[in-house]
Amino acid sequence: MLIVALIINLIILICEIYVLTKVRRKKDIIKYYTFLQNFLATIVSAVFIVYLILNIFFEQQVPEYIKGLRYVSSCGLLTTTIIYVLFLSSNNKNKLSNEDFVNFSPKIANMVLHYICPILSVLSFIVFEKEIMLTNEIWIGLAALPSALYWIVYLILSLTKAWEEPYDLSSKKKGFKAMLLEVFTFILIPMIFIFVSFVLWQFK
Repeated sequence: MLIVALIINLIILICEIYVLTKVRRKKDIIKYYTFLQNFLATIVSAVFIVYLILNIFFEQQVPEYIKGLRYVSSCGLLTTTIIYVLFLSSNNKNKLSNEDFVNFSPKIANMVLHYICPILSVLSFIVFEKEIMLTNEIWIGLAALPSALYWIVYLILSLTKAWEEPYDLSSKKKGFKAMLLEVFTFILIPMIFIFVSFVLWQFK
């Protein structure tokens, strides 16, 4: 089963590297949630591939923390997909465009970053990596760190007008209803992550 996980993570690694190297402004990789989560997934898949090769060909056991990193990575990618579908895909400002890439189709990038890599990552994690044990529940909390840090910084910078908000999440309308909708949006995002991390933990 791990040989399949190796193949899938190689595909993820190749796809991620190819798309991310086409990003026009490299600083956007840490500015946009989609780019950041896929960048983290690239690093994790690269490390995981090394340990899988050592396991498959040299019979060295894969450490639990490596499976933990895969759990964190898969949670992040799946959350990215859900947030994109629920909040971002209906707004043209939030969609990837030609301005985001150099000589690369934003439609293909969207498919790779929001659908193909997340689906492949979750499939590998819950089906083909089961023989690698993950028992320490501290990973449930650690899985939330990248997303929690990102959205805390995002919220602070947006409310203080310290940057041009990357995503069109804050309401441009004034009033109590608009404020409630904005608060609800930022509450729902971590709830989605908690749900995703709980589900994936059950299938680890």
